[in-house]
Amino acid sequence: MSGKQHKREVKRARDAAREAARRKERQRNLYTVLVVAAVLLAGGAIIATTLIGERNAELAAASATPTLGPETDTAAALPPVDPCVPDSPPGDPGDKPTFPGGPDQVLDDGENYRAVVETTCGRMVFQLLEDDAPETVNSFVFLAEQGFYDGLSLFRNSTGIQILQGGAGTNENTFDIGYELPDELGRAQAEGGYGPGALALAKGGPDSGGSQFFLVYGDSPLPPEYTLFGQLVEGLDVLRSIGAVANEVPDDPANEVPSTPVTIESITIERVEGEPAGPLAPVDTPAPEATAPAPAPAPAPTPVPTP
Repeated sequence: MSGKQHKREVKRARDAAREAARRKERQRNLYTVLVVAAVLLAGGAIIATTLIGERNAELAAASATPTLGPETDTAAALPPVDPCVPDSPPGDPGDKPTFPGGPDQVLDDGENYRAVVETTCGRMVFQLLEDDAPETVNSFVFLAEQGFYDGLSLFRNSTGIQILQGGAGTNENTFDIGYELPDELGRAQAEGGYGPGALALAKGGPDSGGSQFFLVYGDSPLPPEYTLFGQLVEGLDVLRSIGAVANEVPDDPANEVPSTPVTIESITIERVEGEPAGPLAPVDTPAPEATAPAPAPAPAPTPVPTP
């Protein structure tokens, strides 16, 4: 073999080796790309599966959570409590007086009023809102200091609107104290309704309140059409435990009589100088514009709040 032929053979061998190395490099690069693609696809599938799972869980949770509305039992939105067991059964409230001439004026300027309510299920304390509802608070304080409420029962538990009703001299919602109070709605309208612990005046129509009141133990759907004249500041557990007492006929809106009514043993009025502060401070509501009086509606059959 001549020198030129030898050089050509060496060059061909070197070129063949280089081509083989290049093919091997291309195969290695292709393999790397395939592996990376496979990993990315697998990771994307895992992420997508996780996101889809989380979204499905959110949708399932949303569909399982009821939307609160007028027909929803809002007590379910609060932690459950055990129903109270009254220390003693309700007795005869006796002959309660009526006051056809209306209540005496008993409120004093510059004093802050609280009501300590002792029941057969425990003690509750309400801050009275005398600046927001002076006529209603005056009536309530007058009757409490007369001992009118002592021995009466919380005779109604309306689970649909989350209220307990009391203050009727005969423990029946047809009781008439002998006078009527005007609506004082500034606080209720400012609050937008009645939350847990609200103390409000029962009535059968506009400006027809008397001695009867209701206590709110949940987020009531009642519109702000009843005088809000007090707010619970101590004893929410007691109030809610009374609300948890089953009615004689559960789930029957026509029968709202508790199976074991709770008795009001006493209501003591405390007087403290100054005015409530914070969220219980008086509500500044403008005086309504003068309008022609609307015709009086037909009286409702019973002086009770309606859902």
